[in-house]
Amino acid sequence: MKSSVLRSSLVISALGVVFGDIGTSPLYAFQAALNASPETSRDAPLGVASLIIWSLLAIVTCKYVLLVMRADYEGEGGIFALLALLGGKDPPSRRLRLPFFMLLIMFGAALVYGDGCITPAISVLSAVEGLKDFAPQLIAFVLPITLAILLALFAVQRFGTGPLGALFGGIMLFWFVTLGLGGLVQILQAPEVLAALNPMHALGMVAHGGLQTAFLLGGVVLAVTGVEALYADMGHFGRPAISRAWHCIVLPALILNYLGLAAIAIRHPGASREGIFFQMVPPGIPTLLLVLLATLATIIASQALISGVFSLTAQARDLGLLPRFLVCHTSSAQRGQVYLPVINWYLAAACLLLVISFRSSGNLAAAYGLAVTATMVITSISFGLVVVWVWRQPPWIGAGLTAILLCLELPFFLSSLLKFPNGGWFPIAIASILMALMLTWHKGRALIRAQMLSSPCSTQTLEAELSSGRIARVPGTCVIVTSNPEPRYAIARCFEWMRRSGCLREKLVLLSLVGTAESRINMEERLKVTPLGRSLWHIIAYHGYMQVSNAPEILIEASKRMGCAIETNDAFFVLPREMVVEYVGTEMPVWQRKLFGVLSRNMSYAPDYFFIPCTQIISFNWMLKA
Repeated sequence: MKSSVLRSSLVISALGVVFGDIGTSPLYAFQAALNASPETSRDAPLGVASLIIWSLLAIVTCKYVLLVMRADYEGEGGIFALLALLGGKDPPSRRLRLPFFMLLIMFGAALVYGDGCITPAISVLSAVEGLKDFAPQLIAFVLPITLAILLALFAVQRFGTGPLGALFGGIMLFWFVTLGLGGLVQILQAPEVLAALNPMHALGMVAHGGLQTAFLLGGVVLAVTGVEALYADMGHFGRPAISRAWHCIVLPALILNYLGLAAIAIRHPGASREGIFFQMVPPGIPTLLLVLLATLATIIASQALISGVFSLTAQARDLGLLPRFLVCHTSSAQRGQVYLPVINWYLAAACLLLVISFRSSGNLAAAYGLAVTATMVITSISFGLVVVWVWRQPPWIGAGLTAILLCLELPFFLSSLLKFPNGGWFPIAIASILMALMLTWHKGRALIRAQMLSSPCSTQTLEAELSSGRIARVPGTCVIVTSNPEPRYAIARCFEWMRRSGCLREKLVLLSLVGTAESRINMEERLKVTPLGRSLWHIIAYHGYMQVSNAPEILIEASKRMGCAIETNDAFFVLPREMVVEYVGTEMPVWQRKLFGVLSRNMSYAPDYFFIPCTQIISFNWMLKA
């Protein structure tokens, strides 16, 4: 009984976070596609509805829900999960030159950030614009109301996707019921629209459309925007909850609504080119109520991309492709429920600037779709590689699946390219900037790691150096902090510190603070203490993603196992900051060195995580010179 209630609550929460973008597409997708339709006959609405419905079934149901969402990495979804699967035991951060498939996946992930900027802006703006259908004199208030709503939406992100999903889920359930019932009422008045369920109407529309088909598909693709966020948000609620919500609630409601919109277009052909969604209800108060509900739904729709961007950023950080941002885990049950304050407000600023710059959902629609379709194509290619390289299936199966998926998606991608001059360049520009940041951070870290491993960093070498008497020893404890469980990384930092300071404390502790995929780890399993020599220890302190790493407390607990009393008030913690300077090689040009320096200086400071008193911190720059 308890598990059943938990499953139901996850399904409702998933409605509030995952399906908002796809669920609010009827506001603009059908109308945009109908406006681009090459036909003006009575059959045009049937063809458009058929194209949208079968696109939902083929791309969302067959590709993502049934296939791609099976490719998770420790429960996490999104395109970076595919990168983690393909990277295997050799993660990207361990390579200097990345293979082409990794570069492709990184660019696909970067495109999601561009989409994440546009989705909240166009979703909220399209709903608030419905006010002019109720009272044209309110059009001057559309932009201020949109900006205020977006600002409030980003302000509540700190509460986490779990509580927000529970709050938004009930509203979205009511929204989907409204979509379904509104569509059903219209279908009953024009039952011939059910013919749109025949895929031949979709094929006929494409076959006879000529060059205009490209513009038509550019409108149809708006119905599946948000599908990459659906995959990226899998870590928030899990695949079963998302699958149940899609099959039982979202898909039936969308099919009924798109059929209902086609019925309106057939019954009122003269009014079918503008404001068709709000014609589902009578004018007056019902229209106002639908505008208010649509505004709430689009606010929630923005949550899908925002939480998806949070998940992708946290995954990129774990893969060593982005600097350490402060990540707040908001759930002990779902590892993927995270909040990133810095990313949240950068995204908010981008959305507000987009609304101010484009000023209408029609203008924003020109920039919408290209990033989504490009990411969909990259995901299909990456999934084919996972099938062959990770799941060990015959190459012809992976190639066949990839070919089928690309046949579905490449026409949408090519049609979206037509939007590039009219705003489609924006998500590409955002993706290019993110790509430059990821490549720069990865390359700098890889070069520093290579130099670190080339230094004399064995335990025996360190012990011999400490016993030689060449290094002065003073009373107290020195703690070298790293995030890698292998001691050689801390030893390399220790040699660098000895070279700079010329002395060491009598007691030397190499402290590795290592994160895990579990939410919590008990203290008995958390600590591993290994003596390496006289007054020299290596401590590995594991922590779950919901646990804090309090370095002084860990040191106190470890000292009980070391058989040596350590006064934490007299200990100094050495935390190197990694920089690239005076590099004369060809791998990193000057602009990348400067950018890497900016990223290193602005990453979240380690003592903020580890609760180290500022008076006990010794920080130095780890300089790469070659």
